[in-house]
Amino acid sequence: MSDKKIKKLLTRAIEAVSSEIETVREKPARDVLFDGKRRDDHPPNAFYYEFESRNTSLRFAEVIKGEMEDHEDELELYPVSVEDEKVVLDFPHNFGSTLPKVQLEWENDFVLRRLRMELENLLESKDKEARKRMGRLFYPDPDKHHNYDENTRVLDDSRRNESQHESLIKSLQNEVLYVWGPPGTGKTSTLGFMIANYLIKGKRVLFAANTNRAVDVGLLSALQALTSVEKEHLEEKVTRFGEMALDSDRLANVIFDQHVEQKKQEGKEKAGNLDNLLGEYQKLQKEIDNLIEHGESVPEELEERINMLGERVDEHGGEAALEEKIDRLITVNERVELERKQLVATTLAKVCTSDLFDGQTFDAVVIDEASMANLPYLMVLAAKAKSHVVVVGDPMQLPPIALTDDAHARKFLEEDIFTFASSADTTEDLFEWHDQNRPLTTFYDTQYRLNEDLAEVLSTVFYEGRLKTAEADQDLDPAITPQESSAPTVNVIDSQKYGPVLTQKDEGRGFSPVNEVHSHILIKMVRRLVLKNQVPVEEIGIIVPFRSTVYDIRNELYENDFGMIEVGTIHTFQGREKDVIIFDTVMSGEQQYGRRRHYSVRPFDEDKNGLAVPRLLNVAFSRSKERLVLLADMDHINKVYADKFLGRLLRRFQNQEKGQ
Repeated sequence: MSDKKIKKLLTRAIEAVSSEIETVREKPARDVLFDGKRRDDHPPNAFYYEFESRNTSLRFAEVIKGEMEDHEDELELYPVSVEDEKVVLDFPHNFGSTLPKVQLEWENDFVLRRLRMELENLLESKDKEARKRMGRLFYPDPDKHHNYDENTRVLDDSRRNESQHESLIKSLQNEVLYVWGPPGTGKTSTLGFMIANYLIKGKRVLFAANTNRAVDVGLLSALQALTSVEKEHLEEKVTRFGEMALDSDRLANVIFDQHVEQKKQEGKEKAGNLDNLLGEYQKLQKEIDNLIEHGESVPEELEERINMLGERVDEHGGEAALEEKIDRLITVNERVELERKQLVATTLAKVCTSDLFDGQTFDAVVIDEASMANLPYLMVLAAKAKSHVVVVGDPMQLPPIALTDDAHARKFLEEDIFTFASSADTTEDLFEWHDQNRPLTTFYDTQYRLNEDLAEVLSTVFYEGRLKTAEADQDLDPAITPQESSAPTVNVIDSQKYGPVLTQKDEGRGFSPVNEVHSHILIKMVRRLVLKNQVPVEEIGIIVPFRSTVYDIRNELYENDFGMIEVGTIHTFQGREKDVIIFDTVMSGEQQYGRRRHYSVRPFDEDKNGLAVPRLLNVAFSRSKERLVLLADMDHINKVYADKFLGRLLRRFQNQEKGQ
């Protein structure tokens, strides 16, 4: 692979990110905060107000526009801190002890601008090595990037299956490795052992993922792996850089900010002791000088004390050296502290936005949920990998998302690393690439979490029948709870007999479908699950394909005292699980001019949405731990999606229920 080819790819990435930045600036982020409380600690001419908020993107806002109902002028606000589900904003005036409500608007392009800057640095650097490291991931070569060694050995918990063990071996041999892990195949726990083996071999590792939650889950898996192989002592070399999403004492113990704060406190204590030593020595020195100046003799005990203190000062190199040491102790070089850590776990965004990562390289870079990561982020991460880069994900689940209207830029930003490296347009293409590049790829072929009736259909439709279910007596991965139900766990509720009709809300905000019949059925199902089947409300999830429908169903649930049930789009539930998932297709025929019109929509039609359709459906159908309920108007489905993924899937599940 030539440097010219890599530079061309970088140039394309910079152009795509620039297009995304322009779009983000045209569509600023908005939020509304309530019940702000003025804090007592603030500098002069500034007023800090604290609000409860989970909007972590506020931390990247440089300037925030604020509006309040009783204040005509637009306010210019600045973020002070965003942590622990609390936001502190700097206001220009004192608005009293509380602020009932403030509307916020800000440009959410900070991360993108930093990402572009990292890409530009890569492109313009005279050092070709970083671009060469990046190129391995995007233009893999089985002959160059796989180094077979029959003596390679790994430590694990003896529960890894053949494909998982294969990936552990390859992670040590390969310069680049693609791990394809469908739902429930134990990729997170195996990833933990992969990182643990790197650490045991003395390699420095960067572990990253899209979200803080994914970072926490992966890091906990690595820490547990160290315990399993009795290498807990390596935990002191581990750090979590950034904000935790999970409530975990074990993670809290390795938070980088906490480590830095502890170092500062230790330094202050040591500096205080040395400052006392220097202060007492200089004070006694003045007393002695004063006595000598007035012709008085120096008491013996004073002379002994000054000599003893002088020896201690000399041990530190003298007064000037001691003063320098005190100055060093009261400051902590965060970059040096980070470089001392052998495993750094953080998000993709943090690697791009924190100056502490500038110029840093690692022996191995491991990226989880890589199939959801934009290619430009992966360029920055791969350039930091000296010996190994491993991407873990499932190209048959959700791809990256982009906002830009530029078709060329959008296509690039929404492509995942598996399809880029393989040039695949279909599932068949992906598996053909995998088969032809076995030295660089591993497919996890055994699932432990999904019920067999569901897994069998998903395997046939999305994975060419290659995904098998673990035997009941198999020595299972302890991190996965297997299902043991022999009854059908997938039910298709056909709403056809109730005469569903699609209508649309006239809100001028694009496609906003409403299916009142489906809404009534959903409420009845939820009531039955909670009251009769005793399913906890927190273990029920409702997935719909349209964001506008999410808000409609939330309101319906709230009015029926089921407001605690989580409702979201397919993207919302990526990486999430619930005991019971209800997937509502929403779509039916729309009544127009006295007749019912049936038409397809982008989320379900591969003619309009390509490979994204099977990915969306695969995620939606694989979120349940015990039961999946599919609500669909089968008359509409068979008219519009008969030969498409959605139609084939629903009919398969129907036939399965009937025992066919």
